[in-house]
Amino acid sequence: MQKLIQSIFAFLLINGNSQAQNPFELGAEYIRSSGKGYSTTKVAARGESFNNKNSFSAGITYQLASAKAYSVSTGFGMYVGYRHAFGTNTNGNNPFAGARILFSLEDFEGKTRQKSLLVTPMAEAGYHFIFAKRFYGAPSVGFGYTIEFSKGYNSLDEDVGKRFIPSISAGYRF
Repeated sequence: MQKLIQSIFAFLLINGNSQAQNPFELGAEYIRSSGKGYSTTKVAARGESFNNKNSFSAGITYQLASAKAYSVSTGFGMYVGYRHAFGTNTNGNNPFAGARILFSLEDFEGKTRQKSLLVTPMAEAGYHFIFAKRFYGAPSVGFGYTIEFSKGYNSLDEDVGKRFIPSISAGYRF
């Protein structure tokens, strides 16, 4: 039994050292999207994998209903993204720029079972902070354009168009 525990410990130690070169982050994100009469909030569970100065992210989002927009909707979505760091610190604390594509399936008020597919490609820039070697925070500002692929599901004109998308993410770095 002791040899098994020692083997597992050695494996985790070696694996942890090799993963330090390509860290992975798991966390949550708050996304605010606004534009031409449209204002909504999304929360997301996200993961991000780093390779030197590049990173790839993916997340699952939930849209909270907004009383400030003309058309009220809720729904789920997902996104994939890419970021490039511009600093020299490979352990974090760098400015970054990147792109994401957000896919949203939204239920508009009055048509709760008919999902509208909205796609928002966006460009973003921000700063990635590392705290205590394991925790991170990353505020960013993005600009995008929402395109609706499903027509006639109680959505209004403001649901399509230009978007200003500030966000903040935080979590744990493995």
